[in-house]
Amino acid sequence: MKPAQKKIYYGWYIAAAAFWAFFLSTGTGFYAFNAFLEPLCQLRGWTRTDLNLALVIGTVFGFSSQYIYGTLLIKTGVRPLMLAGSLVAGISFIFIVRVQTLWQFYLFYSLLFIGNGAYGGIVAGSAVNNWFVDKRGKAVGLATSGMSLSGAVLPLAALFLIEHTGIENAALFVGLIMAAFGPMAWLVVRDWPEDMGLVPGGFPANSPAYAAGQIQIHVPPVTTPLDQWPLKKLVRTDAFWKLGLAFGLLMIGTVGVMSQLKPRFSDIGFSASTAMLMMAAASLCGAAGKYIWGLMCDRFSTDRIAIVMTFANALGLGLGLIKHSMVALMIFIPIFGFSMGGIMSTFPIIVATRFGRKNFAAVLRYISFFLVLQMFGYLIAGRSFDLTGSYDTAYAVFLGLDMVAAGLLLSLNRDKSSIVISTNHHPPLSSPIS
Repeated sequence: MKPAQKKIYYGWYIAAAAFWAFFLSTGTGFYAFNAFLEPLCQLRGWTRTDLNLALVIGTVFGFSSQYIYGTLLIKTGVRPLMLAGSLVAGISFIFIVRVQTLWQFYLFYSLLFIGNGAYGGIVAGSAVNNWFVDKRGKAVGLATSGMSLSGAVLPLAALFLIEHTGIENAALFVGLIMAAFGPMAWLVVRDWPEDMGLVPGGFPANSPAYAAGQIQIHVPPVTTPLDQWPLKKLVRTDAFWKLGLAFGLLMIGTVGVMSQLKPRFSDIGFSASTAMLMMAAASLCGAAGKYIWGLMCDRFSTDRIAIVMTFANALGLGLGLIKHSMVALMIFIPIFGFSMGGIMSTFPIIVATRFGRKNFAAVLRYISFFLVLQMFGYLIAGRSFDLTGSYDTAYAVFLGLDMVAAGLLLSLNRDKSSIVISTNHHPPLSSPIS
């Protein structure tokens, strides 16, 4: 069955907008830290642990706000949140390098995370999820690749701007770009394909094939309340606890490594520019990983894909501990980069697969609380360096957490009460697909 319209399905424009949302929100709140960390320490006399605490506080506020955004999404849709969030985040980024005290730095970094969460995170993820079912993995992989691609571009660009224009002008330039994203998103983004007379995949909602039941997707009315998974029901499922905890543990190592990968390479003897290029290479591998892991979720069991990805991530961390071997280091970059890239693309895909397209935001607002665990990654990395002069202890801890996550995923039951979309995303018409 071919789509009735030959033009590009509008959902791909939504995925492109989400790509830039993830690019800016993750890049400015996380990856750009690689460029600003050492200059801020030198400029203000702060330690790496001092600055890592900002990431910890920001993470708590950022992920706590995901519950609020998930609730608001049901009532307001995506566009108002993206507009307001980009403005708050852009202004905050401009001020984080202008403040003189740590408490002010923590304040604006928290506002940066809160703003970034309003146009990235659950908001951008919901925008993509609402438009896709059969090609959800491909679309989510494409959109979330912006997270890792930002790690290859923004730190290098920020480092260049810092060296040639100064740290304040560099932050101003990036902040203005962030603020400009909101109006663009307002013009492009639409919440549901139903709003444009389509169903997921680009078919007209009034097409004869859809009316005859030949398109294997059931689309409930857009006014249906999203109460199929209240918290008291959700917490009784195997998937809620094991998926949430497993991905929370995986993110501890991911943020702990990637937020300070450039300083890690500098500490073991590479020049600043070489270290940044190596970090950028790992991020590029992550961008490819997000797309490819997402694509594989369209073809294979998402649970099995997540397990393979977790073991690959642990292998990468093990190679990262062999810091005096150039061969191990060169293998670490693609393996860890590719595997860590899949974490935040497979996570929303698994949630949508198990709990339904229409329930995505309602469920993700709760299960995302587990991702707050990633704040320990910053603390572990910072304390490891401050106490031992190395990140080796942190890498060993992250490796152990990966193995715990693998065990949780291996023990995950395929609870039929929480799997509402089959592995191939073609459920029977009588099933309660959302």
